[in-house]
Amino acid sequence: MSKKDEMNAQIRMGDIRGMRELPDTLRRGMRMSPAQLRWSLLIAAVAVLALVMLIMVSQQAATSILKVNESSVVMREAMSAERIELTNKLQLTDRYGTATVNGKHLYVLQEVGQQTGKDSDKLYWLVYCSEAEADEYAAAMKSYKQLIPLDVRDGKGLYVAVSQRNALQETIEKLAKKGIEAHFLPLDELSGTPDLSGLSPEDAEALTGMLGDLAIYNFGYDADQAIRLSRGSKGQIAELDGQKNTLRLIRILMILVMAAAAIVLTIQLKRSNRDFSENEPKRRSIRLCALVAAGVMIVGIMVMTVLICQKDDEMVVVSNLSAATDLAMGTAEDTAVGEEVPADKFSYVIGKGNNAKTVTVSFPEKQGGFTAWRIVHYVSLALLLVLIFVLLYFFRYERDLGFPIINVILLVFLMFITLYPVLNTVAYSFNDGTDAARGGIGLWPRQFSTDSYKQILTPTIYRAAGVSGAKTIITTILNLFWTGMLAFALSRREFILRRFITLVMVVTMYVNAGLIPNFLLISKTLGLSDSFWVYIIPTMFSCFNMIIIRTYILGLPNELVESARIDGAGDMRIYWQIIFPLCAPVLATVALFVAVGAWNSWFDTMLYIPNNRELDTLQYYLMGKINTAGQQSNLANGSLDAANQLARQSVSPRTVQCATTVVTALPILIIYPFLQKYFVTGMALGSVKG
Repeated sequence: MSKKDEMNAQIRMGDIRGMRELPDTLRRGMRMSPAQLRWSLLIAAVAVLALVMLIMVSQQAATSILKVNESSVVMREAMSAERIELTNKLQLTDRYGTATVNGKHLYVLQEVGQQTGKDSDKLYWLVYCSEAEADEYAAAMKSYKQLIPLDVRDGKGLYVAVSQRNALQETIEKLAKKGIEAHFLPLDELSGTPDLSGLSPEDAEALTGMLGDLAIYNFGYDADQAIRLSRGSKGQIAELDGQKNTLRLIRILMILVMAAAAIVLTIQLKRSNRDFSENEPKRRSIRLCALVAAGVMIVGIMVMTVLICQKDDEMVVVSNLSAATDLAMGTAEDTAVGEEVPADKFSYVIGKGNNAKTVTVSFPEKQGGFTAWRIVHYVSLALLLVLIFVLLYFFRYERDLGFPIINVILLVFLMFITLYPVLNTVAYSFNDGTDAARGGIGLWPRQFSTDSYKQILTPTIYRAAGVSGAKTIITTILNLFWTGMLAFALSRREFILRRFITLVMVVTMYVNAGLIPNFLLISKTLGLSDSFWVYIIPTMFSCFNMIIIRTYILGLPNELVESARIDGAGDMRIYWQIIFPLCAPVLATVALFVAVGAWNSWFDTMLYIPNNRELDTLQYYLMGKINTAGQQSNLANGSLDAANQLARQSVSPRTVQCATTVVTALPILIIYPFLQKYFVTGMALGSVKG
């Protein structure tokens, strides 16, 4: 028996084997049966999805732990420092100074209530000048007539100037008239390697020493009762981000090379299975080269991933962190001067006079498991890359080698990227609002909380849900009733005016009066304002839905109607007993269109229900909740009392929005699976028939 005949015999033997014989099929190198193929692809899809999820979850967990630990370190270091405090009125107090932590001078800048991201609101600038020039700098400044000394050596020092960007040019011009060439370096853009050109070698050396001994920490008060921390600069973050993007690009190129090796391996396996010729040794060499190249690329991808994770960790170290503020706030007098602060607390004063308040921040507790999650991340990635080539080997005898695997991987990937935003929204909705301000939440909550749902699930929401439910059900039934009967009438070829009426209705889809005439018609002429019928009457008919149903009916056999007429049936009986049951797919499609539109509608409530709050729909009510959460967030930026009240709720605008999204989408998500088969059939038939 030839080798080809032997292989065909093995294939025939493999076709009759079931899942119990799958290990033996793989061991003997035979082709899998259809049942084995289906189950193998299912197992492969589950394995790929599990590894992808494990990669993302482990990355998220490691980053989250690192952020918490870095926040803890920064807060404890800052405890030893006197603070430069900036109040809400943009005025420096006299409480500032330096401290030595780990051999470096430490300065803590509290940017309370400021939006320092805009160029016009830059506040802190570095100035390097002599002590005599420092007085000239201060005299020339338009506001904040002082420089904060950071370090002075041999008559020259490094100072902090406080000024907005748009006021600097006037200061520079005043100093130029006195023969001083002024330079202001933005403190939040301070790079690890500043440009020292233009300085004498002695000054450059002195300034380099000062900057080397300088560590600057920024503290800012966030809206949802959290303290924003930063131990680095924007320049450092941008530099690290550029390096990380370069590593990512290299990793993408390696992935493309690995994919090319997989394609070469697939082609050679297909040719070997199809043609047993003398070229087999050459093909075996090509397969070996493809496997070696793939192995090298897998190692390279792992190395790039490790380097990228290191850059991510460095960025966490220098970028913005956050820590939760305690709920209790007292006046400045509540904290005695010189009172020792507990080791796990950080306190500072904002405001002046009677408005001064002491804010206490708890140090985040350090967490373990960072190294374990990193190892899980790397191992999962390595297993995923190896699994790709293992699957190619297992499916090497299939007729369309490569397509089942690529198809499954692609569909799993599309499914994941489709589900991830949904699962992420659910995770945020069940997460504590203050903790959510740190970001980094993936597929499940980091600190479980139902406060966001408690805020929106009030007795009022149940009434609003009842209004939306009644509106949706009544609108859907009446729309199907009138639209379906008219579509049946216009589908009858014996109806003389059917073309004219259809044309008139189609014209209304492209040409309409506009919003204002519609508002005047419904609100003034018909008098439907503050009435439940304003939800029903304007939506009882849809020209677009009528065309879909009419097209579907035209595709039904006309003999059904003719035979019914011979039996003596009238138009109403023909429609309800023959046409209506046959139109179930397209009617389900139209019902889904109408129901989703009615359920998600809120604009009609805003227009036509100005006074009667008993008729507010669920969407309109929840939109108000989202706006209220946003207003509270904005108010908290400038008011500690508002921020304290918001913190007690343990919610944030983001968590409220996510909880709102879950509540509004849940009914449609429950209904849709039951209508999906009708939806697909109705759209396909209603769009091409006739």
